[in-house]
Amino acid sequence: MSISIEQLFPRIAGFNVIDCAIKNRDILYLLLREDYTQRPGWTDGRDPPAEASLLKRILSLNLKKPPGQHWGVGQIGGFGRSLCAVAHAPDEKVVVLDIASKSWTPTPGRDGFEDPIPSKFEGGVRLGGLSRARSFGGHLFAISTARQLFIRRQPGRWELVGDPLPMPEQHKLSFLDFDGFSAEDIYAVGDAGDVWHLQGTHWSRLPFPSDWGLSAVCCGGDGLVYVAAGNVIFRRRGDTWEKLKTAAQISLPIKDLVWYEGQLWATNDYGVWTLSDRSLIPADVPPAVKVCAGNLAVRDGVLLIAGYGGAAFKSNGRWTDIFNDHEVRAWLEGNRDKLWTL
Repeated sequence: MSISIEQLFPRIAGFNVIDCAIKNRDILYLLLREDYTQRPGWTDGRDPPAEASLLKRILSLNLKKPPGQHWGVGQIGGFGRSLCAVAHAPDEKVVVLDIASKSWTPTPGRDGFEDPIPSKFEGGVRLGGLSRARSFGGHLFAISTARQLFIRRQPGRWELVGDPLPMPEQHKLSFLDFDGFSAEDIYAVGDAGDVWHLQGTHWSRLPFPSDWGLSAVCCGGDGLVYVAAGNVIFRRRGDTWEKLKTAAQISLPIKDLVWYEGQLWATNDYGVWTLSDRSLIPADVPPAVKVCAGNLAVRDGVLLIAGYGGAAFKSNGRWTDIFNDHEVRAWLEGNRDKLWTL
């Protein structure tokens, strides 16, 4: 498969990938954040710009289109720390969210901005900042760091899911990630061994054998629940948690966990691993894929991996490189006058 990389360069140069999502096996998304360190004249030691001043872009890769027409791009200003996910109902489209619940979708003829979830200070219910979004049963769900789960019923209309939970302790961030076997069977995790289970509308806190901060959770295709505590994976079978081995050097907390081809996959900004024989080991992937570590997405038989080093995907047993950051930076050195602008 040949991807039109020349068309990508002007759209991605000067940006880093911060998240990714999959609509279906033919349409993939990369969320980008402006890399201020690549601005002309930037020197180390200066104060970084405010997050909301950094442009965000959402790139769509349509593999069904002919070469030269693979890429679409939308640019978003004024967003804080951002993430993306795909809503499949009421309309199927990618949604970009920021920590304050601002949201944007590609909408022909409109700017695409949707109403945020009103905060408690604005007469609404939202507390904390949004940290993750996923789809279950077609609808998009998002969690906040103050133990809240929301469902997007319509563009710009979000509802709180489940009974209200107590606020986490001061300076604690929970929830940071969530996953589910269905929209009525969801697990959410966060700081200091904080694990909660939603059944229908009722939340219950689950005892957890570690007080480490929890960064990721995956409801596996084997019916078991996997939780990342720092660089360690715990697996829940029935009411019992099992600490799995880590036969790899993992220096940072695991960022993403997904289930693909009957196996658990894990990543952070410095590596990608799989679970094999009850032990987390370096993933058996090509070197060009390893450098893409950072974010994982799975849907419709496709595994997408994307991060500061580049992006690649696996489908039908084969890896396909999308881009490598080194070649993008090399292109930028001599082509700043060709950069895409809104």
